[in-house]
Amino acid sequence: MTQSQQIIEELYDSYTKTAANIIVYYEGNEMDEKLKELKCIVNNNSVQDKKLKLFRERKNQLLNLNNDDDNDDNHMEQSDTENRLNEYRLILSKTDNDTSKDDKLIEFDKHVEALLDGVAQKENDSDAEIQLKGGYVNVIDPISKKRIVDPVKNTICGHTYDQESIMQLLKINKKTRCPVIGCKSTEFVQLSQLRPDIVTKTYLEKHPE
Repeated sequence: MTQSQQIIEELYDSYTKTAANIIVYYEGNEMDEKLKELKCIVNNNSVQDKKLKLFRERKNQLLNLNNDDDNDDNHMEQSDTENRLNEYRLILSKTDNDTSKDDKLIEFDKHVEALLDGVAQKENDSDAEIQLKGGYVNVIDPISKKRIVDPVKNTICGHTYDQESIMQLLKINKKTRCPVIGCKSTEFVQLSQLRPDIVTKTYLEKHPE
């Protein structure tokens, strides 16, 4: 994962955490308005992210062309450079602003939906799991078999662990697969693939032992 990709991942994590805080501290129409404002920010960021990717692609193309010219002992004429820059500006101006299929935005919407559904559950929900749309969020660590304190989610298989438990396990054996019984993932767990599980974290905070 490149540094820019890491920054983007952290940015979307912060958006999800902000959504969780909005749901915890606001109610009714005020909460809806705050979430709507946040969604606009996330949407705009998705558009800028698309433009940034186009910029990188075009920059690499220009660098490759320059390298070819250098190898041929030729230099790119100023008019050629301007034409290519104008072409790039045209591409940016026509960038599709439709983010309905953006993976990050879809993931954000799912997080918010799960958060809203999670906080609406009754107080007598089982301590081991809270039923959400599309499945369950487990609050018992599959490694220590104790209540999770700092939940992190494996983005590959979707399972949640206590951060300290999984880090200790990886220290013992770096080639560790998901410890959840029945997990179909065959990939080794990587720290770079772990993200804070906001849904579980919010539930744990609202339902302390």
